Amino acid sequence: MKPYQPEGLWREVAMPQSNTRTYERGEGDELWRRSVYTYWKRAAPPPSMLTLDAPTREFCTIRRMSTNTPLQALVLWNDVQFVEAARAVAGRVMVEAEGDSARLAYLYRLCTGGALDEVRGGALASALGEFRARYRGRRRMRALVRSGESPLPEGVDVEELAAWTMVASAVLSSDSAIVKN
Repeated sequence: MKPYQPEGLWREVAMPQSNTRTYERGEGDELWRRSVYTYWKRAAPPPSMLTLDAPTREFCTIRRMSTNTPLQALVLWNDVQFVEAARAVAGRVMVEAEGDSARLAYLYRLCTGGALDEVRGGALASALGEFRARYRGRRRMRALVRSGESPLPEGVDVEELAAWTMVASAVLSSDSAIVKN
């Protein structure tokens, strides 16, 4: 699997005669498989995986270090792979559930495996309202929903999908979704 990576990253660290001098991103399913199958170049490991505390593979790791930095939040909110994942789960929620409260509960359960409580539900509903207002009639939401290569869900309003993508991104980047207890 060869996921999204910054342009020219491998060229900076490769020998001129190296057969891995350039990075060719995967297509289709090669972008969305589990990260355990990701192709690693020792001199240029996937930046988002390193930011999210993946071991560098220079030596055996018995227990992974766990950190919580602002850079991790930036990766979870802005990396194409994570924005695309948020859009995909938002599209699924919009198709499979009816009504905002049912969709929010379903979204939270899909992303965290837990039930949505009243406090979090209220915060997410408020955020959804703000995102709807922000993306109504704006062109910038088109770039958001077109992130990545996965197809847009059929019959879904693009402005509504943009708002739900942002809510899904918030849930996917929450401690409930990314921290394993």
